[in-house]
Amino acid sequence: MPNVKSSALTPLPRDFYNRDTLEVARDLLGCWLVREHNGEQMAARIVETEAYCGAEDSACHAHRRRSPRTEAMFGPAGHAYVYLVYGMHWLLNVVTEPEGSPCAVLIRAIEPTVNEAAMRATRQALGKQLSNGPGKLTQ
Repeated sequence: MPNVKSSALTPLPRDFYNRDTLEVARDLLGCWLVREHNGEQMAARIVETEAYCGAEDSACHAHRRRSPRTEAMFGPAGHAYVYLVYGMHWLLNVVTEPEGSPCAVLIRAIEPTVNEAAMRATRQALGKQLSNGPGKLTQ
């Protein structure tokens, strides 16, 4: 198994996220999501995203107002906005655009690329069912 840390991968700079949400959502496709859990490194390629464009987007959590739940969306670009939906699924978003503009990109699906066995050990699932939805990705 290749060690992702020793490869040429580097974290995306904050400036990558501090721009138009639709562009960030498109440009995140193909990027890697890397995690270390219990000493095991895992990585996956982002294959599906969804943009939430602030006040003008009625599907965006911060569409109507700022609240304790949505506070992270108003913060600096590049921060994670993680929330619980339906009382059972945690969803991972990344904040975009300048501070005060509540925009984010939801990571909807990933394709395992490094240490898929460790991912499957944490979440028993067949085939693509491992990470083909935002709630499955965070499990």
